[in-house]
Amino acid sequence: FQAQSMMSSEGENFVAPQAIIAKLKQVGQVQHQVKSMDFQPSTSPSALIIFVTGSIKIGGDNPLHFCEFFQLVSTGPNQYYVHNSVMRLNYGL
Repeated sequence: FQAQSMMSSEGENFVAPQAIIAKLKQVGQVQHQVKSMDFQPSTSPSALIIFVTGSIKIGGDNPLHFCEFFQLVSTGPNQYYVHNSVMRLNYGL
């Protein structure tokens, strides 16, 4: 994450590494099982967009379906940071 990074999770927005990492720590231990991933180039040749679906277990609870969108931006050869992240749990599927 960098200063301009933004993460949205369940309708809440977090900007900059400190706020994003604090939110991720608040969630606690998670386990992901990825079902699918799709990749596309972004408007900039140094960026990628990624869409992920799967299931997530939070703190040992029953798994829930999720979808997440990322935009990765390059800072140099083979170096990327998360510029945008949007995550939603999918209830009732």
